[in-house]
Amino acid sequence: MPQTYELVLTGFDFPRKLPRRKANFRFVADIRYLNGRGEHDTEHAVLPDLDRYWECDPEKEDLPDYVRAAGKGKVSSFDMARIDAWDRLVLLVRGDGVHSIQFKVLDVNRSDGWDRLRRALGDVVATLIGRARAAVPDKAWVVSDSLGTAATDLESTLLTRLAGGERPLFRGSAALSDPGDYEVSGKGTQGSYSIRFRLAVTAV
Repeated sequence: MPQTYELVLTGFDFPRKLPRRKANFRFVADIRYLNGRGEHDTEHAVLPDLDRYWECDPEKEDLPDYVRAAGKGKVSSFDMARIDAWDRLVLLVRGDGVHSIQFKVLDVNRSDGWDRLRRALGDVVATLIGRARAAVPDKAWVVSDSLGTAATDLESTLLTRLAGGERPLFRGSAALSDPGDYEVSGKGTQGSYSIRFRLAVTAV
């Protein structure tokens, strides 16, 4: 019987020495799962969304999207109290199982043609390939498994470009199984990164 899998962001650490101009973040998350028809599938999400980003430049702490926690040391973090429940939600998927998740951390302090496209089509693209956060996806139009890898890679690449990044500051993945707390961590631009999240499972 299909279940609903909910992934919620619980923390993010990044190098304190990361230049201020790069301390503006969006995440692209790709989750592989087994859908309700028994087929392997992939869903994508942009956090917080295509129109906003998480501001961590210490000189911009008065901005509403500023989420950098106070503190000293080699590592900086998100102040999760500044991030509401809607923005902490990574993704909801309905299916028979989850396989793995990949995160890309993007520096969005850039201006190019993709920014203009994002401003013009952000809501449309978010609905078509980013998915509406409020909906629990179980799409019926998915292509066959023989084309699935190419199609989902294209979706993820396009979404990454629209989210503002070509070369992520950090990319990492983790296998998913039982409900609980998970971490995706590793080396990236200027040092180590860590993304923490919680997986919850409920009956449909």
